[in-house]
Amino acid sequence: MAIDSQAAVRQFATTAGWRQWRSRIQVQLKHDASEKAKERTAVLRREVYLRVVEELVKANSHLAGLPNMDPAKVNVSEGLQGFFAAAARLQLIAEPRTALLVNKLVGEYGEMLIELLAVVQPAHDAKIDIGIADQHYTKAQGEATRVLGEMTKLNESGKPNPEMFRALGNSFDFHQQQSAQFAGDRGQAWDRFNSANLSFQRTTLAKLRDLAPRQIPVLIELRRDLGLSADLEGLEAQMEQQWKRMEERFNALIESLVQRD
Repeated sequence: MAIDSQAAVRQFATTAGWRQWRSRIQVQLKHDASEKAKERTAVLRREVYLRVVEELVKANSHLAGLPNMDPAKVNVSEGLQGFFAAAARLQLIAEPRTALLVNKLVGEYGEMLIELLAVVQPAHDAKIDIGIADQHYTKAQGEATRVLGEMTKLNESGKPNPEMFRALGNSFDFHQQQSAQFAGDRGQAWDRFNSANLSFQRTTLAKLRDLAPRQIPVLIELRRDLGLSADLEGLEAQMEQQWKRMEERFNALIESLVQRD
């Protein structure tokens, strides 16, 4: 009977030990799985967040270059699609506050694009007129060159033909007048483009100036999500000071553009 009791105790101890071991293993496995999930999320966030910052820089550059684009040949909003797509991916993996701030920033960039498309229209119209005038100018110049060649051949042929030479001369004068007219039209279109472009750049700079301070909270939250949370308050203060200095330069540049108009 004593032997049976001892066997029962040993079996109980073995069973209890195995249960404790299994419990520890389960806890460890859950912990490892949690850490691996956090690591995967951190890596994914880092890739997506860096892409968002890169696309934001490209978006700003794209907006500044809108006047030089031909809306008949390119999609003028295409330059922002990378930023919008990266921001959409970010909102799937970001913390709620970060996703909210990024969503708001995306909305503001979308609104700014729509507003700038209206502002840039005079520049696009001028570019179209430049292209049309340049095409006609090139054609008229080509005709003038052709007629001049005919006059040269006739003059060098040794067979004078005053009537034909006079007709060629009239044709040459006509094409030269056409060239001068289209050159003038092209010059006027360039003047309109330069004025419209100046106005557009002023408006764009002002809008970017107003939008830039709202990027600071986004950048701070991105760093917080990535675990780069050391001295965020100090970093935010530094970024705000840098922005104030940039704002002064923005205002000076805008003022110089106003004076040039």
